[in-house]
Amino acid sequence: MERGTVVDGRYELVEERGSGGMGQVWKAFDQTLDRHVAVKFIRWAAFDTEERREAAIKRFRREARVTARLRHPGVPVVHDMGTYAGDLFLVMEYVEGWTVDDLVDSYGPLPLSWAAALTAQICAVLTVAHAESLIHRDIKPRNLMVCADGTVKVLDFGIAAILGTPDLSKITKADEGLGTPFYMAPEMGVWGKASPRSDLYAVGCVLHELLTGTRVFQSEFPAAEMGRHHTESPPPLRSLRDDVPEEMERLVLELLAKNPGDRPVDAAQVYERLLPSVERLPPIPDVTVAAPSPDPLRMYATVAARIAETALAGSRIPPQGRRTPGPVSTSDVVEAKERAEDLAERGRFSQAIEIIQDVLDPAVETLGEGHPLVFALRMHLANTRFAAHDYRRAAPELERVIPELAELLSPDHETVLGCRFNEALCHAALGHHDRALDLMAVLRGDMTRALGATAVLTMELRRQIGEVHIARGDIDDAERVLTGLLPDMLAAFGPDHPEVRELSSLLANLGR
Repeated sequence: MERGTVVDGRYELVEERGSGGMGQVWKAFDQTLDRHVAVKFIRWAAFDTEERREAAIKRFRREARVTARLRHPGVPVVHDMGTYAGDLFLVMEYVEGWTVDDLVDSYGPLPLSWAAALTAQICAVLTVAHAESLIHRDIKPRNLMVCADGTVKVLDFGIAAILGTPDLSKITKADEGLGTPFYMAPEMGVWGKASPRSDLYAVGCVLHELLTGTRVFQSEFPAAEMGRHHTESPPPLRSLRDDVPEEMERLVLELLAKNPGDRPVDAAQVYERLLPSVERLPPIPDVTVAAPSPDPLRMYATVAARIAETALAGSRIPPQGRRTPGPVSTSDVVEAKERAEDLAERGRFSQAIEIIQDVLDPAVETLGEGHPLVFALRMHLANTRFAAHDYRRAAPELERVIPELAELLSPDHETVLGCRFNEALCHAALGHHDRALDLMAVLRGDMTRALGATAVLTMELRRQIGEVHIARGDIDDAERVLTGLLPDMLAAFGPDHPEVRELSSLLANLGR
């Protein structure tokens, strides 16, 4: 790409802002809306086979949609996506400021309150993202932008996920190189498996660097530094900086635990532990903490926080443009269901969900909760949310429809078992590992009895059980499950099948 190129007849490339093995980042001008944007290209050359290219475009579209669904001031807005000159591109909000590594390079170790304030904002973003089952996978100082008002933007959300998640049934892929090694959780570097707690490990690396001015295991030899993440305990912060409180040192050591299960439960917990240190922020040159005039974002956030402290009473106000419950005919419901199914088949999940939601309450009021059409709407809503990666909302929808579906088809029907599998996958993707394993353990027995231990669906469940064990840090359990699975997959698919090669590679790494 060259300066002056107009992408998609609209985005004029103004200045290259970064380049790497996967592509380029440009500051661009949106000629239609008269504004600057960031255009990120992902080169096809990064994918060495046609199979990987086809999978990449599917992942790109899906993950861009998931990223666009994140609504948080700490996440740049996604404006557009497409292909140009053979490369994939994303158009996003253009963010001005300083990256965290620029701040550390310029000022060295930051004051404790600033380190806590920046890290707490990162955790606030991750809390929203993880609730949407989106793992960043590449949290590092270069991907964290500090704006002039002291707020943090987490960049490149979804890019690592685009490159690493092959389909809806997998949490990540073992043979993809994801993340940046100096900030990568051990389980990602060895087994290629990411979970929300993998992001928390990277947060620990960043917080350590903010407080000390150096990386956790900084070395002039990159290979040695990467290896120490797997073999050495991090140095206690107070051995490097004596004004660090004991609680902050303890938090960083927990974040940097080798075993994911020993890290904090979630980003929200880390945020709460950081918050008491966010006070009396000293001035940092070029970063404005208190603007001379009221800052609209802080004004809005202050009011929103006070509202959240009270219970909202009264009847719910329906969103603008949504119909209130009222009579509908059977033909109206059938028409809406067919329109939603057509939209979902074309990948327009948000529109399909909106149509179902608009007609569902009126259908219940007119036809009754037990009507087959109402049940069909609920089934379609659950399946569409799952297909859209909206796992947080899909899980309760699936839990609601499964008993009636089992009564309708029989508990051992493959469709019922598949829905139960999807419910478990929702919890796995959200990081609810205990809940996922509980569901999967019962389901494995039912699948084995109904379909057989070597049925495709049963083997996929067994693999997922192993991967959830890895995400929890239960490597012995994972190795036991996956070692038992490998002969069955070899017999079913042969040694050259991609899934068999992937499993063999994973087991080799587990038994390192």
